[in-house]
Amino acid sequence: MSGGTGTMGYRVRIAGLLTSLTLCIVGAAFSPPSALGQQTNIDTADRMFVVALHQANLWIMPVSRQAPNQTTNEGIRKAAREIFDAHSRLDVDILKAAADAGIVLPNEPNSDQKARIVELSDKIGSDHDRTFATTVRAAESSLLVQASRIRALTKNSTMRTLAHVTMHGMMRNMTSLEATGLVDPKAFQLDGKKAEVSAVRIIADNVEPADRELYVQLRQYSLWQTPISREAADRAADARVRNVSGRLADEHTVLSQKIYDFAQRAGVVLPAEPTTEQKSWANAISKSSGPELDRMFANLLRAADGSLITLVAESRATSRNDAVRELAQGSLEQLLGHMTLLESTGLVQSTSLTVSPETPATETRATGPSPAPTSSSGRSGLLTGVIVLIVAAAGTLWLVRAVGHHGGSKHRR
Repeated sequence: MSGGTGTMGYRVRIAGLLTSLTLCIVGAAFSPPSALGQQTNIDTADRMFVVALHQANLWIMPVSRQAPNQTTNEGIRKAAREIFDAHSRLDVDILKAAADAGIVLPNEPNSDQKARIVELSDKIGSDHDRTFATTVRAAESSLLVQASRIRALTKNSTMRTLAHVTMHGMMRNMTSLEATGLVDPKAFQLDGKKAEVSAVRIIADNVEPADRELYVQLRQYSLWQTPISREAADRAADARVRNVSGRLADEHTVLSQKIYDFAQRAGVVLPAEPTTEQKSWANAISKSSGPELDRMFANLLRAADGSLITLVAESRATSRNDAVRELAQGSLEQLLGHMTLLESTGLVQSTSLTVSPETPATETRATGPSPAPTSSSGRSGLLTGVIVLIVAAAGTLWLVRAVGHHGGSKHRR
């Protein structure tokens, strides 16, 4: 009797274990992509960003603190104080983010950064001022572009906030330094990119090809997002999406006029319609309805914004045209606001951060983001789950019978 009871208990435990395993497998088969707000994982790019920010602070803060004592230029003195205050505030955010993420920060700047500290400490007057404005502006622009990539791609909410704050701070600092009139053209060069130092203009009277590309990209961005945002404001099922899309439509209208005015002054001919792919995104949203429209709107627009933001950040960092830098900065501020609004709907998925993570942001005709699940994909997922459930249940029944047969034979012996 005791043998039978033991065998029965063993069979029950095995059955329970396999049932739990079955439920886990089926749960995995039916699980949707994680919402962006639910993500807490830290990847290598996030860690490198935090370390780069901290090391930048380790040299920019001391040279900015010392600069007012080494200059007679009121513009440099004012910019240095603003930069020191901005990086001091940013350092608090960096240390908190690193502590939350378990990131070990270096205690000192790297060798190149140490050399900059020494170089600036030995200079005074106009020589110091030009070197300070140029080296710090170059560092701020590099951090701006790096922060734009993290803001677009990170799945971690702390990193997203840190990148967002960093971008606003770097733009303000760059503007302060540029206002001094002492920034050397070499500061408008990003690492790994060849400097455009020629005075020859290729397109229009005062516009480089890269600057023209910014006008075109922003124009097409506005051409597809303005009407579809108006439509979503009327048709979205979720009140949050209606509110967000209405605000986006209003802001795109303002941006569109601003782009047109800048382009007119520069003599740049703008496209009259969006790209083929942008049209396909707008059509997909227009053909959807209810919760599907809400999801498609939030995810497609967030992916497009995530792909564009680094291109605009690079234009802000590298353009030597005052008007282009002004347009890029205003557009960056708007993009940051739009991405935050779209994420606030709670519908943006971790698979919809850029149009294509493997494709450079300048290639707008890249593969689109993962499409919203269709009815056919839903049926496919259901079929897969049912098959898994049947197979697992059959396996459970077979094993229970096998154990029962083995236990019964042993008991008879």
